[in-house]
Amino acid sequence: RVASSRTSQQSESTRCITSKQANMSAFTVSAVAPALGVRASVGPARRGAPTRVSQAVPKGIGSVSLPTPRRGDALVTRNSAAADAGGMAEDPYKVLGVKEGTPGDELAKVINRKKLLYKTEPEKLKQMEDAYEQIVQASLAARLRGDMSGVSESARKNDLTPSLFGPWAPIPSEAPLKDKKVNIAISVAAVAFVWLTPGTIRTIQPIIYATIFHAFRMFMKLVDVDPGPSANIDRDAATKHNNKRFFRAFALVMGTFAVSLGLTYWIPNMIFETFRLQVPVWYLLNQEVFVSVIVGGCLAYLTCFYR
Repeated sequence: RVASSRTSQQSESTRCITSKQANMSAFTVSAVAPALGVRASVGPARRGAPTRVSQAVPKGIGSVSLPTPRRGDALVTRNSAAADAGGMAEDPYKVLGVKEGTPGDELAKVINRKKLLYKTEPEKLKQMEDAYEQIVQASLAARLRGDMSGVSESARKNDLTPSLFGPWAPIPSEAPLKDKKVNIAISVAAVAFVWLTPGTIRTIQPIIYATIFHAFRMFMKLVDVDPGPSANIDRDAATKHNNKRFFRAFALVMGTFAVSLGLTYWIPNMIFETFRLQVPVWYLLNQEVFVSVIVGGCLAYLTCFYR
């Protein structure tokens, strides 16, 4: 009986220990953080079980559930930040390979060379055009705000327009050497054609044709030094600006032609006829040559040193 009683006591002790172990496995720990108002509950210890966190909120607002951190969340965040940093636009000056503050005419030459170089690579060409567009738009925006810190010295001088004719007055703007040669060659060709024509049939038509060429040259010069708004951003503004460039080129060249022709041809002939003056024959035979030299020289000087 004693042995049987001891065996029953040992069985009872074993059941108590098993019950305590079960209770310990289901033991719940509650931690309260008064400052944050957050209560964390840890349930039965299971491998890989997530921690459930709930936050107490004022009555009437509703419950708020904080998401459980998952493995890899930090990596995703870092990758997103890296992607954002990698998607940022590069320095447009470095893309074009020029120094910051390069004048507009030099930038136009650079982008034209890049277009020829990368004409078979659309992606690279688009990158170059976007960089050029960023520089031009930034320069225009700075000048509109009155910020001249990033504007070249030549651009500052070009902005100083004389007040005699307002914004339509000629603005000093020297052309590159090769453009000067072309402008001078146009005037020289017109003068040579007039001079080689017999004196009895000479006219000033060659210098009129030269004036048309000078107007086109002036328009191309304005396109280079004053690109204006981008057609990709604002097509209406770009069209309006292009029309203004055309009318400005036409007005400057035709105005110079009219003034120089009037001073050397119309006014002298009017004086000769009004006062019945005797004019030497050599002057009458070579008047068109003199007029062509003066008018052609004025037009070449205008397109070479003004805009």
